[in-house]
Amino acid sequence: MSTFRSLAVFAALVQVVSGLYDGTTDVKTFEKMSDFRRDVLNGDGIFLVQFYAPWCGHCKQFVPVYNQIGSLLKGVATVGAVDAASDGPQKRIASEYGISGFPTLKMFYNGKVEDVKSRDPSDIISGVIQSIQDLVQTRANGSGGGSGNQSKSNSSSSSRNNNSNSGSKVMQLTASNFDEKVYKNPEIVAVAFIAPWCGHCKALLPEWEEAAKKVHGNGAALGVVDATVEESLASEYGVQGFPTIKIFPGGVTNASSAMEFQGGRQSAQIVQYVLAEVDRSGVPKEIPELLSAKNMEETCASGICVFAALPHILDSGADGRNKYRDILTAASKSVRGMSFKFLWFEGMAQPTLENAFELTFGVPALAAYSMEKGVYAVHRSSFTESNIRKFLMGITTGKQPTYKIDAAPSIKSVEAWDGLDGEVMEEEFSLEDIMGDDWEL
Repeated sequence: MSTFRSLAVFAALVQVVSGLYDGTTDVKTFEKMSDFRRDVLNGDGIFLVQFYAPWCGHCKQFVPVYNQIGSLLKGVATVGAVDAASDGPQKRIASEYGISGFPTLKMFYNGKVEDVKSRDPSDIISGVIQSIQDLVQTRANGSGGGSGNQSKSNSSSSSRNNNSNSGSKVMQLTASNFDEKVYKNPEIVAVAFIAPWCGHCKALLPEWEEAAKKVHGNGAALGVVDATVEESLASEYGVQGFPTIKIFPGGVTNASSAMEFQGGRQSAQIVQYVLAEVDRSGVPKEIPELLSAKNMEETCASGICVFAALPHILDSGADGRNKYRDILTAASKSVRGMSFKFLWFEGMAQPTLENAFELTFGVPALAAYSMEKGVYAVHRSSFTESNIRKFLMGITTGKQPTYKIDAAPSIKSVEAWDGLDGEVMEEEFSLEDIMGDDWEL
C-alpha cells in the first residue's frame, strides 16, 4: 500500500511539473525566447498564445478546451502555450508582457498584441477569424504584405527614414541629429529607445505616435531611437531593456540632464506625464496673436480653434491685456493635449470674424470654431479662467451648443502688438478748422 501511494504521489508531481501541453500536436509550446521571437514576433500569420501556470486550477480545466481550439484552427492560425510560472526561459517570455494572472490569452499578428478576454471557444475562434480578415485587408492595402523577417530586416532603415510617415509627429533620432533635436531643443523631449523585435516596443509605438500628435504645439516633442542601430546612443544612456524612455527638460541640455520616464505607456498617460514636465521645467508657451489669413489657416486647419477678442489697448493698457492673456493661457491647460488651438486679437480689428461668430456683445469675448466641421460655439459667460474652462470642457463632452457656418470668415492683416501701452494720437487744430473760414473774433 505504501508503495502504491508513493507511485501515486510521484505521478501527481510529474503532472504538476510537466507542461500542460507537452506531447500535444495541435498546441505549440515555446520554451526559448529565440523560438518565440522567430515564430511569433517575427513570423507571418496569426498566433494565439496562452500564458499559463502548471499548478493553476483554471488552467488545467481549460486544457481540453484549448486543445479543441488548436485542433479547429490547425492550418489556419498557430495556437501556442507558454509556461509563465516555472523558472526558466518560458517565464522570461511571459515577463515581457506583464503576465500576472492565469490563464492569460493574447493574439499576435502584424506587429500587434491584443488581449483575448473570453474563454469561450466560439468567441476565441471568431476573434481569430476577425484578425485574419484585418490582416488580409492590411496586406491588400499595401501596408503589411511582407513577411515578418522582411519586416525586421527593413525596420532599421524605415526607422531612420523621417519621411516614411509624413503625418507622424515622432522625431526619428540618430547620433547625428540628437544634439540638434534633443539637446538644443527649447521644448521638453521624451525619447523612447526601442528594438524592432521587442513586443513591448511594438505595443508602445502606436501610443507614442498618438501622444506625439497631442503634445505637438504644447511645448513638448517625442522621439524614437532604434537602439539596435544607434548602439552608441543606447550605451551612453545605459539602455539594457526595451523600451527604455528618457525625458529631457526644456532648454539647452546634455546627456546628464536625462531623467527616467515614470509615466504609463498608454497615450493619455504619456501626454499627462509629458505635459506635467512642461509645467515643471518647460518654457511657458504664449498664445499667438491673429495677424493674417495665413496665420489662421496654419493654426486652424485641423482641430478646434479658440478665438479671444480682447479690449483695445487704449482701454485696457498693456497690463490689462496681459492679464486677459494669462487667464486664457491658464484656462487652455484644461484641454492641453486635445485638439484645441488658441488665437487672440484686438476687438474690432477683425469685424468679419466678430460678426460671423457673434462676438458683438462687448469684449473680452470668446468663440470656438471647427474649420473641418464648419461649426462654431460662443462663450457667453464672464471672461474668467473657471468659466472658459467649463466652456472648453463643454465642447469636448458635446454639451456646448454649436451653430453652422457656411465658410471661414475673411481675416484682415494687422500689425503685431508691440507689447507696450497704446498712445493717444493728438492732432493740432485751429478754431477755423472747427468754425469755418468765416469765423471772426
